[in-house]
Amino acid sequence: MKVLLFGSTGLLGQALEQYFRKQEHNVVGVARTNSRISLDIRDEESLRSILYEENPDVVINCAALVDIERCEAERAEAWAINAQPLIAMTAWSNEWRRPLIHVSTDQFFTGDRQLAHREDHPVTILNNYASTKFIAEQLALSGQYSLVLRTAIVGIRGWERLTFAEWAFDAVANDRPIRMFRDAYTSAIDVESVAQVMYALLSDGRTGLYNVGTNEVYSKADFVLELANQLDRPLTNAAYGSVTEMAARRGDSLGLDVAKVQQALSREMPTLKDVVANVIRQYKVRKIHDV
Repeated sequence: MKVLLFGSTGLLGQALEQYFRKQEHNVVGVARTNSRISLDIRDEESLRSILYEENPDVVINCAALVDIERCEAERAEAWAINAQPLIAMTAWSNEWRRPLIHVSTDQFFTGDRQLAHREDHPVTILNNYASTKFIAEQLALSGQYSLVLRTAIVGIRGWERLTFAEWAFDAVANDRPIRMFRDAYTSAIDVESVAQVMYALLSDGRTGLYNVGTNEVYSKADFVLELANQLDRPLTNAAYGSVTEMAARRGDSLGLDVAKVQQALSREMPTLKDVVANVIRQYKVRKIHDV
């Protein structure tokens, strides 16, 4: 199977490329730099050309502008990266009757604390990032062969600015001052688990919208505390803050109900403890490779 993977150098893209290649599939990575195909995804004409010239069996899109503050400041840029490409991708999928997998976000809910939201729960759009990602969902779901995954990810990227998990590792390992949010809830899952679930859904021929996350809802502070527990490190410089301190307004109740994907795959999604253990293992593997 030939896989055309957009956003191949990002946090999730790296995990997807590695996992699909382990299953002996031909993965063609597409990104701005350091990939098999270099593309500015804002270039509609070049994007269409690549889709038709590469003639893949499946397209996976995990390219996105995820910086919420930047999406507020650069609204046209956010549209061009997060939403516009789905027009061409969905058209290609419908024409060739081949799967399109689009990776969405959980940034659609607020004020519900630890509620786990089902796929059909009404959304609340609080910022331009959420707006462009929700439009992208609708564009993808207009296609007959599309699979859309709502998710939040944690993992080790190893380049550009630190991911949330990398930031937490640095703070816990070096006992740095750390400010944690108890009022920001999520079902964020490690990237390797997302890759496994995506592959299983694709193999089963699934289409439509699926939540992919842990089978529990936890706070960002819970993640850091569990990381410190599994690393057996004290948190002597920890303090607590609020998600309302952030510059751009964002959802604070991002728990996802994963009953649909669990039923589809006949498997339990990981717990917070599982996710933290997976991230620690990924961190150690990355460190070995970097030596």
